[in-house]
Amino acid sequence: MELRQQVAQHGDSYQANHDLGEFYAAKKNYRAAVVYLEKAYQVNPSEYDNAYDLALAQLLGGDPSAARRLVKQLLGLRDRAELHNLNGAIEEASGNFREAAKEYQAAAGMDPSPKNLFDLGTELLKYHGYQQALKIFTYGVKKYPEAAQLRVGLGVAQYSLGSYRDAVQTLCRAVDLDPKDTRALDFLGKMYDVAPELSGEVTRNLKRFATLYPQNASANYYYALALTNRTLPGDPASKAQAMHLLRKATTEDPGFADAHYQLALAYADAGMDFDSIRELKQTVKLRPGLKSAHYRLAQLYAKHGDTAMANREYAAVKSLDGR
Repeated sequence: MELRQQVAQHGDSYQANHDLGEFYAAKKNYRAAVVYLEKAYQVNPSEYDNAYDLALAQLLGGDPSAARRLVKQLLGLRDRAELHNLNGAIEEASGNFREAAKEYQAAAGMDPSPKNLFDLGTELLKYHGYQQALKIFTYGVKKYPEAAQLRVGLGVAQYSLGSYRDAVQTLCRAVDLDPKDTRALDFLGKMYDVAPELSGEVTRNLKRFATLYPQNASANYYYALALTNRTLPGDPASKAQAMHLLRKATTEDPGFADAHYQLALAYADAGMDFDSIRELKQTVKLRPGLKSAHYRLAQLYAKHGDTAMANREYAAVKSLDGR
C-alpha cells in the first residue's frame, strides 16, 4: 500500500502520517487512525484539522478521556462550535449527560447549523426534555425546511408528546426528503401500538413509500407489518403480499434481522416450516440474543423430529432466560 510505504520511508513526515491516519479513519479503523494522526500531531500540533480528526478518532476508538484532553487544549486556542459539539459527544460517551447538553447548546448557540440543532434536540429527547426538544426542532425546520433529519427530530418530539397526527405528517415529509433515513419509518411503524385510530392513514403512507422506494428495505418491511396488522384471518392476498414485501426487505438488506424474523413468522403461518427454519437461523445469526427466535426454532426442530437441534435451541432459550 502506497500510504504505508510513505510512512515507512518518511516516518517523521506530517503529511504521510496524516494521510494514513485519514485513510484508516475513513475505513472506520479508528484505533489505527489514532496511531498515525497522533504521530502527525506530534510533528505539527498547530495543524487544527489533524488535531480535530485525532480527537474524533480517539472518541470513536473508545478513548473519550484522551479526546477530552485534546479538545480542551483546542478550545483554549480557539472557541469553535464544532469543538463544543464534539465535546458534547465526548461527555455523552462518558455518561456526563448534563455537561453534554451544555456543550451541544453552546455549539448550537454559536452556529445553529442543522447538525448542531439536531444533536442538541436529540440530546434533549434522550433525557425527556420533550418540550425543549420540540422548540429546537420547530425552529430548525423553519430555518432549514429541506433538512430531513430535523423533521425526523420534530416528528419524534411530537410523537413523544402524544401529538400523533402531527407526528405522522412530519415523519412522512421526512421520508420524502430522505427515503434512506430509516428513523422516520421506524416511528411511523410504532403508530399501530400507540395510535390505532391512525392506522389507516399510516398504512396508506407506508404503501406509498413502498411503491415510491421499492429498494428501501425499511419501506417494504413496515408496509408488510402494516398489512399483517390489518389482515383478517381469511385474507390470504394480504398475507401473500406481506410475505413478498418481507422477501424484498431481506433481499435489499440481508442484515435486517427483524425482517428475517417476520418473514420466518409468515412462512410458519403459511405452513412453510423449512423456509421458516432457514429464516430463523439467519435471524439468530444476526441477533443471537433474540429469545423468541430460538424458541420458535426449537419448536420447529422438535416438530420435524430433530431432537438434538431442538434441545440446542431450548438450551439457548434457557441461557437467555438466565441473563
